[in-house]
Amino acid sequence: MNRAAYFTTELGLKTLARLVKASSRVHNDSHLPRGPVIFVINHFTRLETLLLPYYLYQLTHKPIWSLASDSLFQGALKSYFDRVGVVSTRNPQRDELIIRTLITSKANWIIFPEGRMVKNKKLIRGKEFVVGDDDEARAPHTGAAMLGLRAEIIRRILILHRLDNNGENHWLRRHLGCSAADEIDSDSVKVLPVNLTYYPIRAHDNFLSELAARFVKDPSERMLEELMAEGTMFLEGVDIDIRFGKPLDTADYMHHGVVTSLLENPVQEGFNSNPDLVAYFKNSSRRMMQIYMERIYSATTINHDHILAFLLRKRSFSPFDPIDLARHAYLAARALQENQQLRTSLHHSLAEDQVHLLTDDRYQKISSFLDLGLESQCLIAEENRLRKHKDKWFESAAFHQARIANPSEVIANELEPLKEVQKLLGSIGSMPDWLVRLRIAKSLYSFDQQLFKEELAECQSGSEIDRRFSTSYLLPVRSRRAGVVLVHSYLSVPQEMREMATMLRKKGFWVYGIRLPGHGTDPALLSQKSLPDWRSAVERGYALMSALCAQVAMVGFSAGGMLVLELGSYVHHLSAVVAVCPPYVLQDYSRRFMPSMDIWNRLLSRWKRNQGGQKFVDFEPENSDINYHRNPIAGVDQVGALLDTTRDRLKHLTHPALIVSSDEDQIIGPRSSIKVYEKIGSENKELLRFSSARHNIITGDSSSVAPRVREVVASFILSHTR
Repeated sequence: MNRAAYFTTELGLKTLARLVKASSRVHNDSHLPRGPVIFVINHFTRLETLLLPYYLYQLTHKPIWSLASDSLFQGALKSYFDRVGVVSTRNPQRDELIIRTLITSKANWIIFPEGRMVKNKKLIRGKEFVVGDDDEARAPHTGAAMLGLRAEIIRRILILHRLDNNGENHWLRRHLGCSAADEIDSDSVKVLPVNLTYYPIRAHDNFLSELAARFVKDPSERMLEELMAEGTMFLEGVDIDIRFGKPLDTADYMHHGVVTSLLENPVQEGFNSNPDLVAYFKNSSRRMMQIYMERIYSATTINHDHILAFLLRKRSFSPFDPIDLARHAYLAARALQENQQLRTSLHHSLAEDQVHLLTDDRYQKISSFLDLGLESQCLIAEENRLRKHKDKWFESAAFHQARIANPSEVIANELEPLKEVQKLLGSIGSMPDWLVRLRIAKSLYSFDQQLFKEELAECQSGSEIDRRFSTSYLLPVRSRRAGVVLVHSYLSVPQEMREMATMLRKKGFWVYGIRLPGHGTDPALLSQKSLPDWRSAVERGYALMSALCAQVAMVGFSAGGMLVLELGSYVHHLSAVVAVCPPYVLQDYSRRFMPSMDIWNRLLSRWKRNQGGQKFVDFEPENSDINYHRNPIAGVDQVGALLDTTRDRLKHLTHPALIVSSDEDQIIGPRSSIKVYEKIGSENKELLRFSSARHNIITGDSSSVAPRVREVVASFILSHTR
């Protein structure tokens, strides 16, 4: 073995790491110990043997060598393995090599305790870790523990007895091949559990499998499966979460009487065959194996596929609506986030707000998983519903076909060692769909209420606006046929839409008047909020109402109208969208907010150079009791971002849409709503113009146009929710 070759091949490993489109994240690297380390790692792909040493070398700056199946040591691959420190499991000098390089700090080692790739991720039988099925079933290997214990005993012997009775290097040094210059490490040997979690796990034909099918004569089933599964993962992109568990210190196992006696007396050749020592190795290594296996698999990084696979396993074989699976997944994700012990084990995509699972699935968490089920024929499509294929779920896939035949089961199996996760997901998976919908509605409503309380608590001098006007509200009716979500304007509060809400409720609609974050409290808080905060609030409103009612319509006023139109451009299950006096460009919208465009441009430029400051402009609103009187420049900038985004997305809006405008609008100008209407992609759209000089034409009594506007909006929604 050429130790220098390890470093000369670093460029090749780095190139390979980039080629495979893998994104790795390291967790709990504080568990990395000093001194000699044996890494014990779960085994799922071939590339682990090549890539893991490189990843770990980046962390430890020490060569990482590994064991691999003897079947791989053929041709050019054998030559490569010999150069970089991969050793055959059948190498007769294997143990001596591992011990020598460990205790002299030449290298740390990777050992896969399963002894083979566990393609079905099935390792739990009862309460025991078991590898393989039927006649092949066995416990994981104890070799890593055995080698760690032997290395630690030898390390201690050589520190205590550097020379033998003849004054020469101890015979153990000569046996291991240690030179006189080799220093023995002063730290004890550690066995470090490491979990690798891959996400997503996908398998289908790809560049590599197609090449093999074309140019390899009679490729084996095993080869094709590995190229389809691992090729897809690494070529199309996979997240690899590398999570370190708490290390096992072999020093903790050195207090046994047989070890103490061995260290106190001259060590003779053949000491390994001492029956008492053999029994000690056997018992101690078995205990260590159980511990590190538990620590490996308890460190699994939980992702969306885990949640969905487990929930799907819990479902009956009756047809189901995919949105109901998504709702169960949302509740499960929230429960995991709220669990202090489990939240640290979540994939980074589960750390964020999960409302997208209930709206547009913008990250394709649900659709990708369901497509996987459909491709493997584990799921069958029936109109707008899905059902599990009974035969596929009851048949046991061959070892080398598990990742293709039923990938959902493979993914669900990965959670079997995580009892607390299973318990949590099981309780949610057993809930009927109707109860999940109610839970979601309650959860989202409570979230909005709590967010308002938190913002109020941040106000240094109390809220500028009456709290009664600022709170979001949910108005129920007996029927769950249809609901409407109302979104107020920039600088305003939910009360702005209250008259509209009252009318819609009388017409038989559920109504939810949301509050945009930063509003109804203090302008200083508004300056700290951003477009994603407002967008999430609108999405929560839609998700809440869609959980309660079969049909949902959205109504927004001014900037709230643009938020509604933006939502309508990517959410598919809306009955109608209404925007009242939506602004088209910021320049028009800002006239009323700023003394002049000159001042506005200078202030905005100054704010962008110093975003940490809180800059405000005073203005006189149309409704002084429900609007801020100070306009944060940072907030106006976010309105600008909203308008820029929405203008580009209007062509994607295909739902029935109504635009209502004020012909002499003093805030946004009369042409703004017309431009919005013209850009909307829907074939079913209407533009209604009212003669008024006001911008706010939804609030007011019979002396204004407001009652007629509210009636028109209600009639439009009624016509599309019958």
